Amino acid sequence: MSTFLSRIASALAGWLARRPLATQSRIGGALGRLMLLSGGMRNRLRTYLAQAGYGDQVTLTQAAAGIGRMAVETAGLWRTPDAVVLARLKVVDGWDAVLAAHEAKRGVIFLTPHMATFEIASLFIGSQMPLTVMFRPPRVAWAEPMMRAGRDRMQIKSEPAEMSGIRAMLKALRRGDAIGLLPDQVPDPGKGGEGVWAPFFGRPAYTMTLVQKLAKTTGALVVMVGCVRLRDAAGYRIVFTPLAPFSDDVVTAAGELNAAVEAAIAIAPEQFLWSYNRYKAHAGAGAPS
Repeated sequence: MSTFLSRIASALAGWLARRPLATQSRIGGALGRLMLLSGGMRNRLRTYLAQAGYGDQVTLTQAAAGIGRMAVETAGLWRTPDAVVLARLKVVDGWDAVLAAHEAKRGVIFLTPHMATFEIASLFIGSQMPLTVMFRPPRVAWAEPMMRAGRDRMQIKSEPAEMSGIRAMLKALRRGDAIGLLPDQVPDPGKGGEGVWAPFFGRPAYTMTLVQKLAKTTGALVVMVGCVRLRDAAGYRIVFTPLAPFSDDVVTAAGELNAAVEAAIAIAPEQFLWSYNRYKAHAGAGAPS
């Protein structure tokens, strides 16, 4: 059954990949708006947008359509040829600073929030330099083969979200290579994901400390990556923003990380994944102080 579902998913992704980006955008937008039929989803989006101060700037329809586009365009991305993917990148800002660090054999830590079709950023980076990314298996096992095939391309290598993956990332940085992490993902202490409570849009959120530790251990450059979907499905823009070194205090550093994520979201707030419960906490995280 799992193999059958995997083949169906792969075939659907392949069908999407053969459609123009504008068609993918329309399908994703329509599917996203259907989520608003759920009262629970409407309440979640409304609550998180208000918490972040975007309640009057981003409508529920915009937020839901963005979520649908992210899902559909990402699925299509996994089966789209590399050259076609890269051709959809119309604007790349801030890349010179990244190249300078890489040419100096300095490791680079890329942080990509859940914005727009954010996985296109890793494909661009992987076309330019070796990139190790943390991979968390999907909840449905049948989807993993398609996801792995779509992500492990060019110079990209995915590692499991466990200690072996962390060790692989540390080795990559010490070689002067790049790694990629999702800074707005809630760490799971039960799986080695250490974190502390720090404000995110004014509310305590359990925040990873891995980024800060890797940066201090290796001297790597930390770069926030903002991915933006251009109007009328014209393609994408990627914004690379080098961050200042983190503070020594772990809680202060976590707050600095969250502030950098907030700044990235501000580039295109309607394209952030507002359905994600950033304020949840896995067992072992304790209560905010």
